[in-house]
Order: sequence, then structure tokens, then C-alpha cells
Amino acid sequence: MIVVAFCSLMALLLTYLESRNRLKNGMKLGFALVTLLGVIHYNYGNDYMAYYDIYKSIVNVPFNFSNVIGGYVYKEPGWALINYAFKPIGGFFMMVAVLNIIQNVIYYRFIKNNVARSWWPVAIFIYLFSSNFYLLNFSMMRQGLVIAVFLAMWKYIKAKKWHIALVGLILAASVHSSALILLPFSFWGFLKMKNGKVWAIIYLVLFFFLWSADDFLNGVFEALIIFEEFQEYSYYLNDAESVEFGVGFLINMLPFVVSIYYLMIDKEQTEQNHQLVALATIGFMILPFGQIIPLISRVGMYFGAFSICAFTDSYSIIRNRYMRWIMIGIYVAITLYDYWNFFNNSVYADSYYHFKTIFTA
Repeated sequence: MIVVAFCSLMALLLTYLESRNRLKNGMKLGFALVTLLGVIHYNYGNDYMAYYDIYKSIVNVPFNFSNVIGGYVYKEPGWALINYAFKPIGGFFMMVAVLNIIQNVIYYRFIKNNVARSWWPVAIFIYLFSSNFYLLNFSMMRQGLVIAVFLAMWKYIKAKKWHIALVGLILAASVHSSALILLPFSFWGFLKMKNGKVWAIIYLVLFFFLWSADDFLNGVFEALIIFEEFQEYSYYLNDAESVEFGVGFLINMLPFVVSIYYLMIDKEQTEQNHQLVALATIGFMILPFGQIIPLISRVGMYFGAFSICAFTDSYSIIRNRYMRWIMIGIYVAITLYDYWNFFNNSVYADSYYHFKTIFTA
């Protein structure tokens, strides 16, 4: 915990210095530091050894392209191909290293290209200290890669190059089949969102409907579990924390409220800004499904990753400077509280508390 938290704080400080023009390439240096941890970590994260065992089971089978594509070697052919690709060039450790480099490069470019320089520290804080992103990527190698691919596709989605985005997401689905739900979002760039009030109303109605429609939620979930990836989420039902309603829940909903406010009143931003905020807000629509299967909220991470940028867009329109920083301060406080709880949570504590490297394996 100490190693990861310290390096994350250093990355945040370096980013802050660059955002204030006091250090050249500060954010890049910060990303290099946290990426290094990803490159050298060993048995850190809940599923590390499970992925190691999967790697060995795959590469021990003689390579046959037809069998791989048919899902006979591993259920996700894309993941099997990635494992085979690294067998002659360093094996599992090299695969982990390269995937961490790719993912962090994607997040770095996404922030640099979509977030105003003065807001870089906030975006980096969300990425590093919200447990759903950097921390969980130590565990969910496949889904973490797919989330990063979805972020990388944003530049094509907003440019209406749907064919490139669609191909990218189809390939991502070969790594984690739950990504099939992302395919329609290849066309998100065609949605007309300049009139944000209409979308704000649609989101509000849908949000309250989902929280009150238990039978509908059960029906949707039963339809989803035809995919093996969604079936796996149900296996963790007894290990995950259920959705709890309280002060913490209400505070965590503040970004949703601010996003709706942004869509409703802001007319100065581009349509692409509205599209990005609207895309990130979909993550909140997944929360009601947590009443049925708590870990189904991982599906919301596909959209929640866009909040790294959408948060800065939506909060920046709060005109009252003091109110804006109070709201951000509340978000920072609850995020740090959740960050501490993550390392003390019975589900993650044993796998995350002590950082280990490949040099001590």
C-alpha cells in the first residue's frame, strides 16, 4: 500500500507542477513512475496468480489458429492469442509489463488530449486514487485492457469514424466478451446532443425508473447471463459488498448531479463535450443492477473511465469559485476515504496491502 500510495502522490505532484508551468513533462514523468510499478509488480492484485495459471494452461497447448479462434484453447480467443504472442519474447512477465505500458499510455494521451491543462491534477487524482481504475487494473488484466481500448476509441467515435471504433471494440470483445455491450457506442458520435436539456431529462427519468423497477432489472440480468462473462459476476455475489444507501452513497452521487446540471444548463461547450459527459454518466445507470449482483458494477467501469475527463468538464461550469472547490473537496475526501477502505477491505486487503516485484518472486 505504502509503495503504491507514495508513487501515486508523486505522480500527482509532478502533474501539478507541470499544470502550473513549473516542470516540463511532469505528467509524463508521473505516468512513467506509476507505469513502472505495473511493469515490475508480482502477485499483486486478486487475480494475478489466476492469470498466471491461465497463461501456462494456454501456452502449454500447441498453437493451432483454428482451435484458438474456436475457443477450444481458452474461452476468449483474443486473450489466448495475446498469451501465445508473448511466449517467445519473455512470457507472462513480459506480457504483464507491455499491457501495463499500453494501458497507461492510453490514459496519459486521453487526459492530455481531452482535459484542460489546469485540470490535469484532478484527472490524475481520479485515475490514481479512485480504486476503479489504476488499482483494479492490477487485478482485472483482461477487462482493464478492454476499458483502455474503449478510451482509445473515443477519438474515432467523436470523429464519427465508426468503422474504426467498431473494429477496435470487436477485437476488445474477443478479450472480454462483456465488451459486446459496447459495440453500439461506436455510433455515439452521431447523436445530436447540443440541446442538453432533453438528454438531462431522459437520464433523470431512466435513472429513477431503474431504481424502482426491480422486475425489469431481473429480466435484463437474466438476458445478460447468456454471456459467460456476466455469469462470472454472479459467482462473486457472496464475496462482494452490496449497494448500501446512506450519506456516502449520496455523496458519491454528486458527480451524477453535476453532470445532469452540466447537460441541462451549459450551451457553450461543443457537442463532443456533451457526448463525452453523457457517455460517462451511463456508468451511474449501472448502479441499480448492483442491487442484484454487486460486481455487475464492473460493467459500469467501461463508461466510468470517461469520467476522468467528464468530471473536469462538468465541474468547471460551476461559476461560483468557492462552491466549485467545496464540491471538488467533498469528492476528493470521499475518494480518499474509499481509497483507504479499499486497502482494508477483506476482499482486497491480502492481495493489495504489500507490494511485491518480479525481482523478489
